[in-house]
Amino acid sequence: MGASKSELELGGGLLGHWPARALATVCEQRLQVGGALVPGLDWPCIPDRREDSGPGAGIEAALLYAPGAAVVLCAVDTPFVSAELLAAALARIEDGSIAAAPRHGGRWHPLCGACSPSLLPHVSAWLDSGRRDLQGLYDDVGATPLEGDTLTAFGDPERLLLNLNEPADLARAQQLL
Repeated sequence: MGASKSELELGGGLLGHWPARALATVCEQRLQVGGALVPGLDWPCIPDRREDSGPGAGIEAALLYAPGAAVVLCAVDTPFVSAELLAAALARIEDGSIAAAPRHGGRWHPLCGACSPSLLPHVSAWLDSGRRDLQGLYDDVGATPLEGDTLTAFGDPERLLLNLNEPADLARAQQLL
């Protein structure tokens, strides 16, 4: 992207502030895990527990930071994830799910969801084995998908789950404002 995603601008504000607003609506305590600090957020920041281990390392770090607590996840580069979607994922955890996340287009979107403390040994073992792709992990643990009509109730999944990884993604997000 040519710059830290946390410092990119979208709609006259910083990209990282978009998901932060959704998280602030759903969570009493908030934490930034890994990556560059999002300017203007006064949140504790911890590093990923393992270097170069992908997003699973961030999930592991968050679960270790808040032992015994459910964790709501939202990546810095997913500006259109809604608080309502995150609250629905958290509700699935409160109902006994090990993890809950959108599943759309044949794949999980685990960084727009929630996980229970019971996911910790599974994600740690997954990372210990050298695996990084969370798709298989969420299948293996029986995560609860938010998909179909459940997902579309929160809006267009293509917009909700847009992940900004390339300049073209940022341009698309600007068009969707």
